Amino acid sequence: MTIEVPENRVRVLVVDDHLLLAETVVLALGKGSGLEVEAVSGVSAALERIAESGRFDVVLLDYSMPGGDGLGALRQVIAANGKGVAVFSGVATPAVIERALAEGAMGFIPKTLPLKSLESAVRMIAQGEVFVPYNYVLQVMGKDEPSTNLKPRERQVLAMVCEGAQNKEIAYRLNLSEVIVKADVKSICRKLGVRNRTEAAMMARNEGLC
Repeated sequence: MTIEVPENRVRVLVVDDHLLLAETVVLALGKGSGLEVEAVSGVSAALERIAESGRFDVVLLDYSMPGGDGLGALRQVIAANGKGVAVFSGVATPAVIERALAEGAMGFIPKTLPLKSLESAVRMIAQGEVFVPYNYVLQVMGKDEPSTNLKPRERQVLAMVCEGAQNKEIAYRLNLSEVIVKADVKSICRKLGVRNRTEAAMMARNEGLC
């Protein structure tokens, strides 16, 4: 799906396996003056598209696609496109974001970012600036990441629980079985000392875990 603006264009590529989300972003950004936006559903397709049409001014790369290798995929896309690649995710932790920036990412764009702010972020990245949400900067600069013994995958699951995602959706997004997700949620609740996923989400927000 592509929306084209012929003059003074800023070319944007959305790389995300969630078709509905990708098309929503394409339509929303495509309304912006001078933005030409398209989407592909995976890293291989992104690499092919870049090879076919040349570099994009901005690439929004979903960090958590099923079967994907977060940092590895980021390195591949940066190698192919050069500058302008940003992590586009709802589950990335501060540690992941810092590693992504160190690898050359031009920013971190949460999937929860309002569409108007998303357009501003895209334009900023297209101009060669790094975009990181202010609340993330405060979290990193103001305090250390809360000390818990959650495993990396449990942090991803917790972030999705905070979004209101149910086990079936989490399982799909992380390419896991529902049984594993259910076990992870149970482990998260035990480690956080809460009774259920609702309390886990509330505590995670209060403690800066999501």
